[in-house]
Amino acid sequence: MRIETGEITVRDFSESDLPLMLKWLTDDRVLEFYEGRDVRFTMETLAEHYLEEFPDGFRVIIEYRNVPIGYGQIYQLSGDLFDEYDYPDDGKVVFATDQFIGEPDYWNQGIGTAFLQLMASYLKNEKDADRILLDPHKNNPRAIRAYQKAGFRIVKSLPEHELHEGKKEDCWLMEKVL
Repeated sequence: MRIETGEITVRDFSESDLPLMLKWLTDDRVLEFYEGRDVRFTMETLAEHYLEEFPDGFRVIIEYRNVPIGYGQIYQLSGDLFDEYDYPDDGKVVFATDQFIGEPDYWNQGIGTAFLQLMASYLKNEKDADRILLDPHKNNPRAIRAYQKAGFRIVKSLPEHELHEGKKEDCWLMEKVL
């Protein structure tokens, strides 16, 4: 996959991206919001996780002006994932996404918002998606604002939804209807 619009490119994640992931996932500024600062990654643990099969989803690298700056994983909800999000399985095609900008110099520039708008268009047109979900930590206002700018709305609270740095974090369930 390769999607381009303006200055944003989204392309398939590959094994050659593992050094970027190691750089990003050893930066405490990134880990504060993604995975956690108590997690220690190595090339081996990254390869084990990020190169494994992802049957209902796909992994991507986000580029800005041809510079790789972030990561995303997009997956279709099915079975237990509806329960995990406490979201109704009403026959609609629903995707969820997790993403981060791994280069802090590119934070607060609207790139995350642009990425989500691009992915929403792709999922609607190529995957017949009806909705997209996100579950940011409640204590991550920068991400929540970016998601709202991309057209996501808060649907409900997900108390103690995600283990992060040894503590169950409260999250928001956010939805974009396509």
